Amino acid sequence: MRRLWISLFAVCVFAFVACSGSRKAEPTVDAPTKTAAAPKKVYAQPRYPVKLDSAELLRLEIAHGSFLRAIALQAQGENAIAEQFMQHAYAADPENRFLAFSVLELMEERGATAEAAQLAEKAKNLKGKKTSTQYALLGRIYGEQSNLDSAVVYYKKAVDASDQNLHAAYEYALLLEITRDYDELSRIYGILLPQIGYPQSILERQISLLATAKKDSALADLFGEVYEARGDRSFLENRIRLLLAMKHFEDALKSVEEFRADSAYADDSLSVRFVMAVYSGLKQDSVALDTLREIYKRNPERGDVLLDLSLFETKLGKKEQAIIHWQRLSGMETYAAISFGMLSAYALESGDSAQSLTYLEKAYEKAPMAYRNKLLVRYSADKNYAKAYAILDKALLPNEKYDTIRTQLMTDGKLEEMRKLDLEIAMDKAKLYYEYGTLLQMNAEDLERAPTTQARKDSAMTLRKQATDQYVKAGNIGGDSQNLLFAYGSNLLMFGMVDSAIVVFKRIFSLYPMDVVAKNHLGYTLVDLNRNAEEVKWGSKLIDDAIQQDPKNIAYRDSKAWALYRVGKFEEALKIMEGIEAEKDSLSDEMMHDPSIFSHMAAICEALALKKRAVEYYEKVLTIDPQNENAKSRIEILKKKEE
Repeated sequence: MRRLWISLFAVCVFAFVACSGSRKAEPTVDAPTKTAAAPKKVYAQPRYPVKLDSAELLRLEIAHGSFLRAIALQAQGENAIAEQFMQHAYAADPENRFLAFSVLELMEERGATAEAAQLAEKAKNLKGKKTSTQYALLGRIYGEQSNLDSAVVYYKKAVDASDQNLHAAYEYALLLEITRDYDELSRIYGILLPQIGYPQSILERQISLLATAKKDSALADLFGEVYEARGDRSFLENRIRLLLAMKHFEDALKSVEEFRADSAYADDSLSVRFVMAVYSGLKQDSVALDTLREIYKRNPERGDVLLDLSLFETKLGKKEQAIIHWQRLSGMETYAAISFGMLSAYALESGDSAQSLTYLEKAYEKAPMAYRNKLLVRYSADKNYAKAYAILDKALLPNEKYDTIRTQLMTDGKLEEMRKLDLEIAMDKAKLYYEYGTLLQMNAEDLERAPTTQARKDSAMTLRKQATDQYVKAGNIGGDSQNLLFAYGSNLLMFGMVDSAIVVFKRIFSLYPMDVVAKNHLGYTLVDLNRNAEEVKWGSKLIDDAIQQDPKNIAYRDSKAWALYRVGKFEEALKIMEGIEAEKDSLSDEMMHDPSIFSHMAAICEALALKKRAVEYYEKVLTIDPQNENAKSRIEILKKKEE
């Protein structure tokens, strides 16, 4: 009876022992018959012989019985006792990979990671079927032992196995965050996300990883996949934006067509911008323009569509159509400012300066901050200083809008945002004071420019005093910017406050040592004033520094010639000035109308007894500045000497 039971048991354990590493006898196969009879169906012989060694059979019986008992106990939640029976099963069949990993799993569940790690070293090398579950278990065990390199190896095998283990993939992802292998982490998320429905937290992490790695193509694909899975248009929108940024216009066009497939969104503002961007990228401007016109026909009340149409016509040089549409758009309050601004540009282009200024003033009225600087430039170019001052005076008044916003930020406890707003207001005010000072200085220079009168010179001094005050206010708020310091210092020189100006220029040289314009400006002024030998020497050195950095600059060379004149080196000075004269065709209009260059030539020629040439240069001075008393007196003196 026992022999019969053992035979039945042997048949039952075939599947179980299939993965056993025990020694086995080779199966026997009958020799084929030599007759030419019809082929007979040949059946595979059993893997194990029916006859087994009694000791081996007993071992398998023990292993099988303990295994079944362990499984039953696990089902009842008795994991501790189940582990003992599983240990018995594995001890009976120690080469069985399946049993080894069954023990490892129970060890790992009770937290016996040290024991599990020891067994894992043997279990991983046992023969038998290798599964993703086993690899994942090894990954967990090595991870818990802080053997991260080995943990990574086995988690990777678990994920890449044919029976891909998604739970292992998630654990692997957590490990990769620790090891900071973000390329591999991104690959694992790419496997996980489609399988688990793109959960938001992992999706956001994958987007961040791809964006940081600048894998734009992969990110665009991800957005497309999420859109297909969720139907969320924001992901399709992000895909289009990314494709446009990558200049993948063909792919972008397909996505845009899909984006517009829903009639509810076909003509919305975002769709219109996508259409324009795609067709512009594809160099299909005519298609873009036709598309815009069709959209506008369907939506004649839409200012945003008319704006896009006007801008696109402007871009393509469709001037007449653009002007018509800008004029129509100017009647819509939301778009009035930009419309008047564009109409101003068109009028100026056509040579109608008056109409251009009228349109610009209307644009400023609608959007003061946006058009303030443009209008100031126009007023200063037209020398309409009174209107420019009025704009600046208005801009410097307390702004109720800012006060309201600031109060609300304070009430909401948004102190950092409030501080940023305060800084923005302060810097804008500093800029306004600087612009005010610059306009006052420009106004003064116009009054001082020949021909002039004493009354004009007195008015200029008043303006320079006011400019100095504005520059001081700007510096107190915005600090020592390079432009501000130069404007402040040069104004002080013209105001006659030379020592104060020198202090300012030294500040420039300390903060901005490469500012050659400032070096030449102060250097020439010191040489021209000729207050003492030391200042003339220092001024000459500053001019030399400027020329070293810009040796072809005519203004710097003129300064150098005048410095040589001051120390009696007339021949060298004349050589430089003749070099400048030879380049008169390259002189700017401003320099051609600057009497100082011809005054220098005249003085140098006079010092060298070249009287006739000196008179000619003084006469050129008078053509620019008819009231120049020095030129008049020198001509009279030189002509008397010739008599």
